[in-house]
Amino acid sequence: MLAFILAAATSSSAVGTAITEHLRRQEITGAAVAVYQDGKLLDLKTYGLRDVAKKLPVDADTRFEIGSVTKQFTAAAIMQLQEQGKLSIDDPLAKYLPSFPHAKDVTLRQLLNQTSGLPDYTNQPDIATLMSTTDANANVVAYVAKPLDFAPGTKWEYSNTNYWVLGKVVAAVSGTSYEGYVREHIFKPAGMTHSGFVSDEATTDDFAIPYWHGAKNNGPAEPAPPMLESWPFAAGGIISTVGDLAAWDMALESGKIVSHESYVAMSSPGHLADGKPTNYGFGLGIGKTDGHERIGHGGGTPGSLAENATYPSDHLIVVVLENDVQGEPNAVEAAVLEALYPDALAASHQPAAGEDLAVRPKILALLSGVLTGRLAANELSPEMQKELTPERQKAAAEHFASFGKPTAVIFKEREDAPDRTLYLYRVEFADEVRNFQVVIDKKTGRVDGMLLAPTG
Repeated sequence: MLAFILAAATSSSAVGTAITEHLRRQEITGAAVAVYQDGKLLDLKTYGLRDVAKKLPVDADTRFEIGSVTKQFTAAAIMQLQEQGKLSIDDPLAKYLPSFPHAKDVTLRQLLNQTSGLPDYTNQPDIATLMSTTDANANVVAYVAKPLDFAPGTKWEYSNTNYWVLGKVVAAVSGTSYEGYVREHIFKPAGMTHSGFVSDEATTDDFAIPYWHGAKNNGPAEPAPPMLESWPFAAGGIISTVGDLAAWDMALESGKIVSHESYVAMSSPGHLADGKPTNYGFGLGIGKTDGHERIGHGGGTPGSLAENATYPSDHLIVVVLENDVQGEPNAVEAAVLEALYPDALAASHQPAAGEDLAVRPKILALLSGVLTGRLAANELSPEMQKELTPERQKAAAEHFASFGKPTAVIFKEREDAPDRTLYLYRVEFADEVRNFQVVIDKKTGRVDGMLLAPTG
């Protein structure tokens, strides 16, 4: 409580201005943003259209696809079933789904913590086409039957498969469908009266049609291919509103959904077999934004993006929903925090300690290569060379051209692993801010991962 008292918040007008400005810059189809503090609505903004063809605007009750924000609902369902004595999260998956690939090798806890090693079924080529044309069940089982990505418990790796199969566990243990269980035991007690699933979209009033910009993410917005619910399922199949998600956040933390003990487990970092903590609990990411403790999750589908975040010490909830894959909901969220708290704004401009100054020239050269579309091939791993084709580099450079030249490149984080090092920098432009993340292979010195993405 002391941190909350000492952090002086400004009026909500500053929040509204920050939200409106960021949404305007994004030039997206539509969005809704809700900010709650101490359980009360501080600001709610809607923007753009939920249906371009019919010129229907987004309003406070517009329902969006929330993608992977769904995972926290699935995790809560598992914890409810554990509280009822119907399962234990330390049981092997084989106890409930004996025929699923690698079921004897992984536990429910490892699925919840994203440490199972199960391959991510959404990494398949042409996944958007698959999701709109084929049933997922046989496909997912066949895809996951390949070798594990790593020995369970030894690494953290985000995989939608983990939560897809947890939804199957919910159905098997509860004796009802996953969707039916969530409607009755999650939506109802949380007071989520405007939420449903992808299968409800065709009959849902006030639904935000998901938009993308063609397969290469350029050109005018057009409706994204629809998803069959068997694909996102328990990993990303819920549709909801900003108000319902805020109600969910408050219900989850207050004990209406799971016990205090279960919530603590959900919102605490998991641990690897060697004892090293991760930054992920059960369907919830754990970390800090500009020095403020944050618990939450993002989500994305072909056409929609979402961020659902709580800041426990600040008694703050920020929910951002957008129906356009070119949106930047995490940047909107960060802008809200920085509008509320001067210390957060100041922290965003300050470098972290421990920068490797010998690496900085390499980072700056890579950033220049991204912005100009001229990355040196000998700086990239073979995998990155295949991914960052000249065509993709050119398209990225054209996208970033309007940003102008960077005004500041600020070191934020370094994370060492046995075989690679991750570097994170904040890149400030005149009117934009991006995080620049670079992964360098320790053996070859080449870049094995790179992303210039919105802050948040």
